[in-house]
Amino acid sequence: MIARVFLALAIGAALTSALLLPAMAEPAAEADLNGKKICWSNGNISSFLPDGKYSSPVIGDGTWTWTAKGVDIHTPMLVVILDVDKQPDGTFKSKIEGATGKYCE
Repeated sequence: MIARVFLALAIGAALTSALLLPAMAEPAAEADLNGKKICWSNGNISSFLPDGKYSSPVIGDGTWTWTAKGVDIHTPMLVVILDVDKQPDGTFKSKIEGATGKYCE
């Protein structure tokens, strides 16, 4: 009986942790990107230059602007609103990139 109670508590704690951790992520702020370079786990590198220029070896050079919906990127290959969520550990996640990222060193 006691073992079942402890098992139920352990499962409840695990589920609570699993549900709360993703909720702690928040959309990246302009300051998180402006002048920064993010290395994505898919091999792409997004450079958000402070003058509004954008560079990527995957989609080329263009421009970026901050919007309420995400990062508006325009290159000759692609026009997209990039979603960038900042994780609690300081890394980034993007559904559009299909990857996680961190500041390049």
